[in-house]
Amino acid sequence: MRSLALNPCLAIALTTTLAAPVSAEDTRPPYQPISPEYGYRPDNEALQKAVDAQDRAAVREHGWRLWAGIMQPLESDPTWPLWLSWRTTFDAFEAKNPPPVTPHRGLPPAHATAGATPLPVSTGNVPNVNTPSPKYPVPTYVIDTFPNAVTKGDDGYSINDGLFFQSNGDIMIATESLSQGGYDAIRADELYLKDKLAALQAAGENVDLPLSYVSTKHMYWPVRADGLTPLPVWQNNLPDWFSGYAGYEVWNTLVAIDPSGSQGKSDVLVDYLYGLQTPEGANIPPQKRHARVVDLQNFYHHKVTQYDWDMFTEADKAIITAASLWLYDEPFKVGDYLATVAMHVVTKEIPSWSFQSVWWSPTPNHGKYAKDRPKDLKAEGPWDQYLLTDSYDFPVDGEGNLDIAVNPYIEGVIHPIATNCRNCHVRAGYPSSPSATPHTSYQNAACPGLLTLLTPDNACFEGIALSDFAWIIPDRAK
Repeated sequence: MRSLALNPCLAIALTTTLAAPVSAEDTRPPYQPISPEYGYRPDNEALQKAVDAQDRAAVREHGWRLWAGIMQPLESDPTWPLWLSWRTTFDAFEAKNPPPVTPHRGLPPAHATAGATPLPVSTGNVPNVNTPSPKYPVPTYVIDTFPNAVTKGDDGYSINDGLFFQSNGDIMIATESLSQGGYDAIRADELYLKDKLAALQAAGENVDLPLSYVSTKHMYWPVRADGLTPLPVWQNNLPDWFSGYAGYEVWNTLVAIDPSGSQGKSDVLVDYLYGLQTPEGANIPPQKRHARVVDLQNFYHHKVTQYDWDMFTEADKAIITAASLWLYDEPFKVGDYLATVAMHVVTKEIPSWSFQSVWWSPTPNHGKYAKDRPKDLKAEGPWDQYLLTDSYDFPVDGEGNLDIAVNPYIEGVIHPIATNCRNCHVRAGYPSSPSATPHTSYQNAACPGLLTLLTPDNACFEGIALSDFAWIIPDRAK
């Protein structure tokens, strides 16, 4: 999955170095795969037949089952979902990459208008991937409390990746996980090495990942145990054609998460977003907005215990603590919660790949993203409180474009709404550095359309070693 610092398809910062790297095998629970009862099968003939028949309902039902399946309880600790036992990109590519020059929230304000609004919003109809976004300076408390988890660069501090969580540069607490087959392929074929990718490019060859490859991106939101926690929620806040910054900071609808379940008020006034800056570096005052109170039980969530806190690395703790400080101006503490707000699930069950992505919604039964939930699915947890978008190998629409397939939480913080998972991931390849010729990226002169149907044999990929729809390979290889 793609890192934001260079290639903004998915909101993950580049892997960085801990002062004293620790093997994830020291603390990670035993590996637990998705149960076949949720429809996941490498070399999935039924799924291939559904795609061949252009059966959208069938593939969406498959996506729902995958989502529910990967969120089922971990056998060794049922309070966590099973994906916590999966190796992360931190493991697959080792903790040896240099820190990012700037966090993704420090992207150049190429199209920003200083002082126009409290939070950056731009308009227009020209797609631009690197939309200007608010900056999230690392809080002083984090720097002082977790000094070995931060790296100082020319533009300030960034937080290193941990063994369990990756630094997303904002409130969302991210994890990139790999199935055992995916992890083994990267390690066995040395796809974590730039030299190996360069050799493939020189030979005119591409990466070919196994059908057992699964990658995920999961986003937690910090929730305090006492009181209410604000969460911006996507309610079609911006039109499809909007090409400016569309991150959660500018959404005008909120809920307030209540862990106690006893909050009697249906509408409360909440403060949120502390310590942020405009793309130009001006301080943004905390935001204040009315929110509807919702029960934490409506989310997949985990209560962080002392055992969990001791299991986390210093970088993991810094990531979580920074998120809570940015959100509600309090350090995260043992007993607080992590609530699932969004997740990508990407599989190579079929050669053309499957893409599905979910996000929490206060209105989970309305609209096209609520369609095709399997009525016979008996899964633990509130899987049906989320909406789902999908992107499979289907034809373009009447205007020659792929359908919009975007997770508002994950993609909204870095590029426009009118984007598509396949259009992004088919571009994945080496080299991706803008200084290289040729190079691939989510948007370049060779293949600029953000909803254009692209296939791996497209002429715009000439001279590129494609990495089989996996951005994490060119972005994280060292």
